[in-house]
Amino acid sequence: MKVLASAPAKIILFGEHSVVYGKPAIAAAIDLRTYVWAEVNSDGKIRIEAKDIKVPGLTVSFSDREIYFETDYGKAAEVLSYVREAINLVMDEAGQRKGVTVSITSQIPVGAGLGSSAAVAVATIGAVSGLLGLELSREEVAKLGHRVELLVQGASSGIDPTVSAVGGFLYYENGNFEGLPTMELPIVVGYTGSSGSTKELVAKVRKSLEEMPDIVSPIIDSMGKIVEKAREVILADYDRSLKFELLGRLMNINHGLLDALGVSTKSLSDLVYASREAGALGAKITGAGGGGCMYALAPGRQSEVATAIKIAGGMPMITKISREGLRIEVVEK
Repeated sequence: MKVLASAPAKIILFGEHSVVYGKPAIAAAIDLRTYVWAEVNSDGKIRIEAKDIKVPGLTVSFSDREIYFETDYGKAAEVLSYVREAINLVMDEAGQRKGVTVSITSQIPVGAGLGSSAAVAVATIGAVSGLLGLELSREEVAKLGHRVELLVQGASSGIDPTVSAVGGFLYYENGNFEGLPTMELPIVVGYTGSSGSTKELVAKVRKSLEEMPDIVSPIIDSMGKIVEKAREVILADYDRSLKFELLGRLMNINHGLLDALGVSTKSLSDLVYASREAGALGAKITGAGGGGCMYALAPGRQSEVATAIKIAGGMPMITKISREGLRIEVVEK
């Protein structure tokens, strides 16, 4: 028996950094996906093949005591720990241990801030649970994905695995999630090709807040209000063009505030401004900043914006919001 499952990437639409201080955030699944095939093998080992994860391939297998690196590439190896913990948790839940081979392909760049780790964990949970006959709801998959992140990273808000498992738009506040109606947002994600350290960037904002609370605190408050306004726009009975215009304006304001906090970089801002000049209604950082990605809202202008991002030195990805989270694609008996 073989099972193929897939799970989407995510972007933070609004609320990065301010969410650290108890403000809300809105995240969305996007239609870039990680695919995981799982099948039972006869040698009793867990074997992981990651042949296309936007970095050169890695194949490893391990038994209880040994890890076998059959090919070797350092950056791809970070995928291993998420996959391994996901397999172990599913086997614990199912109450059975078997040799399993999983094979991973992905459209999501590793380390870009698009939730590649959560997507591979969620897709692995979906594929292996299907293989073992364990029926899990999307919410149960999200909780297991959160546990994987806690085991590997030591800390996690749960936003990435929840968005990847459930799909669509999610409003997050203080550990609680609320689904919002899914809008079709024609977006372009631009990847700078580098990534910043989330930990260092969060510490940088905290230092500014401690040193200049009367200046930085209103910025954090304004970012929280932007999220509330964006939620209001998404829920409102406006026509699509007005919603796009308002969300674009909120994105531009939000980017300016993130820039004021010092988390943008020249390469990110180059992609943001190139997108706007090419006709995007709004463009901003998504995620911690310091590198990673931005996204642009570009109805009717996606190809022009993608070209502008490429000319400005970024890697463009034309995509849209994914209504679906975890998906079981194929079950071969």
